Amino acid sequence: MQWYLSLCAITLVVATGFLLAGFWIVLPFAGIELLLVGTAFVIYARHAADYEMIELQPHQLILVMADGTKLTQLEWSPQWAKLSYNGKYKAPLLFSHKGQQVKIGKFIAEKDKSALHRELKAALARAACAV
Repeated sequence: MQWYLSLCAITLVVATGFLLAGFWIVLPFAGIELLLVGTAFVIYARHAADYEMIELQPHQLILVMADGTKLTQLEWSPQWAKLSYNGKYKAPLLFSHKGQQVKIGKFIAEKDKSALHRELKAALARAACAV
């Protein structure tokens, strides 16, 4: 926020200098620029803290997904949870549990998805055997 306010101050000082020199058209364009940069910061800030978290315990699978202002937390039994991934480009990892499906892996590189799928599949198998 301080960076944006300093940007506004500097831009308005320069635009005011042009206004005093007789170039009044610079001030409205500077205002539009600051409005657009502020809008971009707001859009970025809404999703800067997005994340997905998977916590697997012997009797509980916890999925937490934060997307903008929406926070979703699911608690499932790992014995009934299934994980699928078809290996295609841009395909999500898909957790399903008693008819409910959740896509995960939107923040992971495509080349790492198959390794994550293998690791999660093995961890689910271990958790299912722990009962």
